[in-house]
Amino acid sequence: MLNNISFITFKNKINKNNKVQYKNSRPIYFTPKRNNLAPLSQDTISFTGNHGKLNHSLFEAFDNIGACTQVRDDSKPAMTDLKNTLETALNCFIATKSNPYGPIDSIHTRVKTPDSIKEKTIDKLNAAITSAEPWAFNPNSIEDIKNVVGDVIGARIILRKSDAKQTSQIIKVLADLAKQGKLKITKIENFIPKDMQGDLRYFTDSDLNELKNSANANRSKNQSPIEIKNNTKSTGYMALHIDVDLSNPDYKVRNNGYKGEIQIVGYDVAKLKDVEDFCYKMKSDKDIKSGHFAYKPLSDYFKSLYQDNEDYPDLEKDYESYTARAYLLQRAKEPLNPDNKKRKNTLPTIEECGLEGKIPKGLDFNILNSIRLYCDKIYEIATSNT
Repeated sequence: MLNNISFITFKNKINKNNKVQYKNSRPIYFTPKRNNLAPLSQDTISFTGNHGKLNHSLFEAFDNIGACTQVRDDSKPAMTDLKNTLETALNCFIATKSNPYGPIDSIHTRVKTPDSIKEKTIDKLNAAITSAEPWAFNPNSIEDIKNVVGDVIGARIILRKSDAKQTSQIIKVLADLAKQGKLKITKIENFIPKDMQGDLRYFTDSDLNELKNSANANRSKNQSPIEIKNNTKSTGYMALHIDVDLSNPDYKVRNNGYKGEIQIVGYDVAKLKDVEDFCYKMKSDKDIKSGHFAYKPLSDYFKSLYQDNEDYPDLEKDYESYTARAYLLQRAKEPLNPDNKKRKNTLPTIEECGLEGKIPKGLDFNILNSIRLYCDKIYEIATSNT
């Protein structure tokens, strides 16, 4: 692993095309170790769209990275099973050279990194000991970690097309898997922007009810029935999240009890979500990739324009409006398919969202995404041998 790495300082000069120009200046050296470990007064973490507080003192006090690594390693068989189940069942919908008009662009699966699992466990520990009714949680217990971290395993189904006919077929396949007991659904959460028109929704109420009924078909009488939770997001985020129980009697004991989260989201919304997640963390003064030094240039650049900017007194509210409008514009784009050869594949600009002059040009999602991609490359190099 690289112990030190040199970056050229991001000296931003915005030209008329909203592109960032970088000037060479003295190198700044960042090391992987964080020096400032004091708790932040308003430090927050995103947990499946909900806000919770992360206590940095607890984070440093508990050395449970070994348990988190074990959880990561033990979860791989369950992740492989979920991946195979989804890819096999949805194979005919995935776009390929022989099926260029398939409505699914791709299916991705992942297991959280040990550092990310640790963040979640400490978040849960803080909630356990500071709630009105404290409850027992051991962050060094593999079983306890599995019980409270519901998305150690994740899958994302990215849609190319999201018209009702196509998405209805996809939901029917997932419903059939639930009926057969091959997909044990425990929660259905539909994220909907508050200003979105009905025809832009990914799934009809009828489709979601079919999925719900199938999920309840194999539940015992002593289990609470699954309901559809509609989550209206002011940020504009839209997706369907499905929690699943991935326990399997064929696994070793330590591999049982895992939970997973399946996200179904459109290609363009997912593209914006990738950079918006980073913006959320930076606005909340959160670390990116557990504080990895590769992302310090992006974090410093964003905060230099966003925090305490007297030229934009309503920046927080205006940036939320920019995010919400950008999501709606992304959702309204033409479907991704081979016929759209001139399709615009950039993110919505500040001007396109009607907020020119209210937000610094340097905070345009396209500019932030270009810096993020640069940092991603450094991160890949730095972690390639870990």
